[in-house]
Amino acid sequence: GCMLNGKLYPLGHIERTEDCYRCTCSHTHMNCCSIFSTPVAYDKEKCKIVFNEKSCDYDVVQKNDPSKECFDVSRV
Repeated sequence: GCMLNGKLYPLGHIERTEDCYRCTCSHTHMNCCSIFSTPVAYDKEKCKIVFNEKSCDYDVVQKNDPSKECFDVSRV
């Protein structure tokens, strides 16, 4: 298996780790990629980003009302 952040994962494909990565574990190494996209262009005056651990993605929400989503967001 492979160790990542103190947790042992089995050999093969790992669909989602606890910290939101998709990995492949082999006998010699482990390759991982994030499964979340990072917001880069949004209204920084009115909005803020919050990491949503359940969905493994960033929510872009209104600063004055975090229950409301911001739109016109570009991600990478």
